[in-house]
Amino acid sequence: MLKTRLAYFSEQPQNYHLQLKVNAVTGTEIVPTSEAKAFIRVDTSDDDTIIGDMVTTARIACENYLGKDIVAKNRTLYIPFLNDRVNLPFAPVASISSITIDGNSATHTVKGLDNEILELDETPAREVKITYITSGLSGGHLEHAIKQLVSSYYDNRADFVTGTIVTDLPTNVRVLLAGDKNVFI
Repeated sequence: MLKTRLAYFSEQPQNYHLQLKVNAVTGTEIVPTSEAKAFIRVDTSDDDTIIGDMVTTARIACENYLGKDIVAKNRTLYIPFLNDRVNLPFAPVASISSITIDGNSATHTVKGLDNEILELDETPAREVKITYITSGLSGGHLEHAIKQLVSSYYDNRADFVTGTIVTDLPTNVRVLLAGDKNVFI
């Protein structure tokens, strides 16, 4: 048994990559454009579209930093090869829509505080596709972090800013998000 299992693992490609796709955004922004405008003290409607886009961009930056969804989404994860269990990215997971191995339905067990750990009954497995729905996070600290980031984006709309680096999340945003950050990735 051990020899067969080792042979199976040794024939696996060394450089395989997970693929993650957002099929649909099912939730709404937790920071409305009107709140972002009030936070950054904009009184006109001239920049409403730009500020709305900045709210979405800021939320996505916060989600990527945390490794969790703030707005609920339908996602598909593709795994070319799976040994035994998988941690679903961007939990909390509200539900699993489908799991297939080589195109056939698969059975599983859900574990973890946010239902983010799946153990498949058939492992090792090739060509695993998992479609799931995340529930998203909420909280005043998340809203404030998004508003802070929108403010930074709005104040630094030009390509060139003297004396500052705008490629990273500002320290105050990272501090606000720290309590929800997934530190085990």
